[in-house]
Amino acid sequence: PDYIAAFANTGGLGCHEQREKFEASGDIDKAILLEAVADRLAEAFAELIHKKIRTTLWGYAPDEKLSLDDMLKVKYQGIRPAPGYPSQPDHREKKTMWDLLDIDRL
Repeated sequence: PDYIAAFANTGGLGCHEQREKFEASGDIDKAILLEAVADRLAEAFAELIHKKIRTTLWGYAPDEKLSLDDMLKVKYQGIRPAPGYPSQPDHREKKTMWDLLDIDRL
């Protein structure tokens, strides 16, 4: 059988507000860096959540021992599509996912 897991995560609670403060004070470099770090944190956390789903939560790959290089080459079992990324470039699905996960409540 096929299964679908859905999750949302962020690496940037308060990032938008802080970025606006940096921009208002002319600290454009800090604004760009803040957004870049938040984006990378969110990506890393998504990879961690996906790994935990594969290896422990659902456990369909309990013996997975991938190197970082193999993980980045997507050599794991399953997929992790995300709207707006190359594997799923259509952003229109975000609203449906947001509603299903009740993201605004968080």
